[in-house]
Amino acid sequence: MDGTNFKDFKAELLKKPDIRREYDALQPKYAIIQAIIARRNELSLSQRQLARLSGMQQPAICRIESGDNNMTVDTLFRVANALGLDIEFKPRSLAKVQHSNQIISSTVQEI
Repeated sequence: MDGTNFKDFKAELLKKPDIRREYDALQPKYAIIQAIIARRNELSLSQRQLARLSGMQQPAICRIESGDNNMTVDTLFRVANALGLDIEFKPRSLAKVQHSNQIISSTVQEI
């Protein structure tokens, strides 16, 4: 099968500074979403079951997992609690902090 594979396509896109900056900025959000989905699957829960456990409706779980909207901190804690997950903040590595500072600096310069 000829054509572009996803890994090559992604690597090419991420060479562009603007796209790389947006991609890096979204990584923490999608890491949380991936953890929620992985844990729900690990527990063999449907979205409907997770919704019931967290006092929500199934479409809300679908929106969280699709990343279509920004969940509130309260919602994040409700879902994490229903899944038996702890929420933890930890310091970034020095390299990531420096990279984040560069992103913030270049964004401010663009404004």
